[in-house]
Amino acid sequence: MESTPAGSGCGAERFLVRGRFVTTPRRTRDRDDLVEHVAAMLVAPGEELGEDELMARLVPVADDPVRLRRELVEAGLVGRRADGSRYWRERLTAHDDEPGVRSPR
Repeated sequence: MESTPAGSGCGAERFLVRGRFVTTPRRTRDRDDLVEHVAAMLVAPGEELGEDELMARLVPVADDPVRLRRELVEAGLVGRRADGSRYWRERLTAHDDEPGVRSPR
């Protein structure tokens, strides 16, 4: 399994395989760090997206984009309307200042 090279960014990137979220780390701290990193990469603070827009961002970075979407929501990083039609970032993370993350418009 080829992972992201060491030193190429934040520590969470070591769990990505060629830039993709393939498996969830076992340790809670590592899992939380990775999910926060992915949230910062995909949804800017204050940004609101339709389900199709969010899925279009998740598909290129996850083998199971539905599972990743659920993890983002369950972690409290992404909010979701009851009908699943709209999604938004719920909170800031330590990863929001890293290069390559989505910035507020």
